[in-house]
Amino acid sequence: MTGRTFVRSVSLALFFALSFVLFPPGSPAASPAHPPAEGVFRFPLFYVPAGLDPVRDSSESTAHVAQQVFDGLVAFDPKLRVVPGLAESWTVSKDGREYLFSLRKGVRFHDGSTFDARDVAASLTRIFRPENSAQSTRFLDNIVGAEEFRKGEKDHVAGIRVISDYRIAITLKRPYAPFLAALAMPLTKIVPSELAGDADDSLSRHPVGTGPFRFVSWEKSTITLKANDGYFLGKPSLREVQFIFYPGGDRKKAFADFLKGDLEGSPLTGAAEPEDLRKRGYKVLIRPRLSLQFYGMNIHTPPFDNRLVREALAHAFDRRYYVATVLGSKHYPAFQIIPPGMPGYTPDNALLDYDPVKAAALLAEAGYPGGAGLPELTIATASRSNVAVKELALFARDLARLGIRVRPLFVKSWEEFSRGLEKKRYPLFRYAWYADIPDPDNFLSPLFESGGKANFTGFSDPEVDRLLDGARSETDPTRRSEMYRKAERIILEKAPVIPVLNIATSVAFQGYVSGIDLPAIGTPYLPLRQVRVSPGS
Repeated sequence: MTGRTFVRSVSLALFFALSFVLFPPGSPAASPAHPPAEGVFRFPLFYVPAGLDPVRDSSESTAHVAQQVFDGLVAFDPKLRVVPGLAESWTVSKDGREYLFSLRKGVRFHDGSTFDARDVAASLTRIFRPENSAQSTRFLDNIVGAEEFRKGEKDHVAGIRVISDYRIAITLKRPYAPFLAALAMPLTKIVPSELAGDADDSLSRHPVGTGPFRFVSWEKSTITLKANDGYFLGKPSLREVQFIFYPGGDRKKAFADFLKGDLEGSPLTGAAEPEDLRKRGYKVLIRPRLSLQFYGMNIHTPPFDNRLVREALAHAFDRRYYVATVLGSKHYPAFQIIPPGMPGYTPDNALLDYDPVKAAALLAEAGYPGGAGLPELTIATASRSNVAVKELALFARDLARLGIRVRPLFVKSWEEFSRGLEKKRYPLFRYAWYADIPDPDNFLSPLFESGGKANFTGFSDPEVDRLLDGARSETDPTRRSEMYRKAERIILEKAPVIPVLNIATSVAFQGYVSGIDLPAIGTPYLPLRQVRVSPGS
């Protein structure tokens, strides 16, 4: 993920908070302050966004709203396959550079205006306006003319062409296999052309889309959406969605309100036991997220410039014990980079498993037998949560068994931590990465390609660069996956990171909620159109 897009920066904070708040799930539930109602779905959000336009605000809260109010040309199905959205079909040229989309007819925006190709052109073009430059556009920068438009050299994006009212073409500078998946991101949602260039930024206050739910109000702590009865894929089962803010990430209160019956769904808190909740009639969904928490090592800073030292540290940390004892096995220990469920994943690349005997041998081979001669190490982290503290204590314990001393450096804010990473101030650091799109390029390229925007380890390898560059253009899925597997194996053999865990999304729902499907890219993508709420059932 590039920059601080919602799926990394906010979700990183979400993970830390999610795992560490405590609420006793066996406590008796109080009476709801706001009893459930037929067809009304209430869900918590933990960060108040600056606005609700996904081009202007990349927070996870905005993404939750955007997924219900807007549509893109394409969408993800529950298995993260790309399926038609406002485009009913498309073709791709033989050279993989031109995409021709045929659009749905008869679709209307929530303000009553008719959708056509001009809205698509205006919506995609506005992404590259200078005032929107803070938003990540890495997946779209390959469109012909995007750079020239952003710089003010052209008044339009040459690679976005309206062919007719219901046909639009997009031309890329070079083939880019993940391009269709990128068009399913919140960033690429389609808005009325009249509002796409609105200098008053009215979409941030009153978003207008074609989605299954229309925006009604944002009053104090609640955003209210109503069903779009004329939705082109069919009327939603719900009549209303309410997103309720819990400022400061107060998950303990949100979960308490859920147990009282004031919410239809809520992320689990750290102490909540899924089986206990299920026995009490709640529905609990736990799904591995396309994510990786890891420890990064700056390979140009001693002693991490020694590959044997990096390997030793990776084999020294018992992630299975950490996940079982501290996280209650609610997440999954990781030993490689590409997460399960992502194309290109193979368990054969799990090269950095726990092996203290091998770790000691590697350390001796590196010239530091029993840790002799190694200085005390410092690991930087942006979180001082209870779980982060316990996790790093276990890491220090395991390294101490090799004779290595390590202490945590708790950085005061995410902003300071981010600046430190960019300036390569931290030789050893704790970090997490979340997928923007379900594609291995979204993991390997930004983190490990030479000059990658999130390559904070300084890793560089010509063969890895060649494989990643080729895989982006490769259209055969089998060959493409194999190229990513090879690149991942080379990276793991050189060990610039210590994979720690794949983070899971765990959400509880009231027993009277049905039709729920929890995607591997998180709750912003909950398909609420198919959800039903029947308190009397």
